[in-house]
Amino acid sequence: MTATESDAEVAAEKSLGLASAIPASATTSAVDVADCLSNAEYRKLIWKLDVHLLPPLFVLWFISLIDRVNIGTARIQGLEKDLGMNPLTNQFNIATVVVFIGLMLAEVPSNWLVKRFTPATVLCSECIILGIFTICQGLLHNFAGLVGIRLVIGILEAGLIPGSIFLLSAYYPRYELQWRVSMLHVGNAISNAFGGLLAFAVASIHSSNGWSGWRWIFVIEGLITIALTLVCWPFINNWPATAKWLKPYEKAVLEERIRVDGIIGRMDILDRKAVIRCITDWKVYLSAFIIIGIISSVYSCTLFAPTIVQVLKPTYTPRQIQSLVIPIFISASISTLSFAYISDKLKHRAGIALAGCFIAIIGYIILLNQEHVSVNARYGALYLIASGSFAALPGAWILLLNNVSGSYKTAFAMGMEIGLGNGGGFVASLSFQSKNAPFYWSGFRTTFSLMCMAVGLICVYVAGLWYENKQKRAGNRNALLTEEGDNLGDAHPEFIYTY
Repeated sequence: MTATESDAEVAAEKSLGLASAIPASATTSAVDVADCLSNAEYRKLIWKLDVHLLPPLFVLWFISLIDRVNIGTARIQGLEKDLGMNPLTNQFNIATVVVFIGLMLAEVPSNWLVKRFTPATVLCSECIILGIFTICQGLLHNFAGLVGIRLVIGILEAGLIPGSIFLLSAYYPRYELQWRVSMLHVGNAISNAFGGLLAFAVASIHSSNGWSGWRWIFVIEGLITIALTLVCWPFINNWPATAKWLKPYEKAVLEERIRVDGIIGRMDILDRKAVIRCITDWKVYLSAFIIIGIISSVYSCTLFAPTIVQVLKPTYTPRQIQSLVIPIFISASISTLSFAYISDKLKHRAGIALAGCFIAIIGYIILLNQEHVSVNARYGALYLIASGSFAALPGAWILLLNNVSGSYKTAFAMGMEIGLGNGGGFVASLSFQSKNAPFYWSGFRTTFSLMCMAVGLICVYVAGLWYENKQKRAGNRNALLTEEGDNLGDAHPEFIYTY
């Protein structure tokens, strides 16, 4: 090695604080570099990932959910009347549920596009087109047009959550993921808290063309979506191999840390055996039903919190109702981050997700006895449901992500889990119908039952992982390497499941 090369290498090490800890010969080995990394130096590298990866994705998550749930605010600003919708029928519920049909259909194909092209191109293109169709909602004059556009909006939003999680899993070690995914998920909660406030500010616009305020909600928020996506596009990162802001030895350290955390087993060849292994994995489908149970509560809050609060406070103005909705989602944000921090710190997923489910169940128990409790207690129950549900959802996502391996397997698993899991939003959209006001018994009973289902399935999921780990440690899965090669993903005998 020349003196110039040596100086350059030392300078690179100093940028991460490694020069004093790593021998010159160690820079050629990822294992040696990872072993020599102090905790402070490792945290500095993770912080570097956070700064580059999370802010632009947070913005996309924030604006995406606003475009999905702003119909709830538009409803109380006259949308049903202007489009000739009968508030005593389930037309509004149909307009909300078709979004989830689009989500369920397009999650897996969108993740395939993310792998086939680049995350930045796919995710940002979808958000820009989403903004255009959001604007189109403000130009509608009939219910049929609203249903058609909402279906397209669901298809366009399908790729953002699984695509983002897929991308983050390529950068972060196994036990760093829940905090990061929860940071993005908080964007959803904050968009519920302040998206409605933005919508009310926009709805107060009085224009000479006689447009109702709800039309301006869609038009202006659609324009904001397009503008913010264009600003974020240059900052959305692609796969680690193309990240110029990561030095080669930093990439090696991350790859080694991911391996040491237990993510062993590749699946970069999509042959017949790999396809069969993907579509027959019980973990994917069991996880999807867990998501259905939890996300039904999440969407019951995001779509119907203003409606439920309006029932509790019938004399309040729309602006006063929104002021009561905002703290619910701020509380959900705090609980989400708190649970994620504990989960990553303890390197444990299932118990933390169960804790969130139990908090939500307590809220449901209060509302299922709402005739015997005060209005304030019913309002407080909404805090418990939102806080528990929002906190449990990222844990349920990561419970699967931590237990799959290989690029194709991860793409399929996350797309299928979140796609099928959005069936919970389908259920929530149909459960809270106007004819069931003011107590919405069927809605609360349905989402309560689904949350209890999620609790039971998490326990079954953990039992299944324990059994598979027992089989691997006993050597009962070793034959797969000789029979099928190492394109096994998480079926690799050395891959140990975590919960």
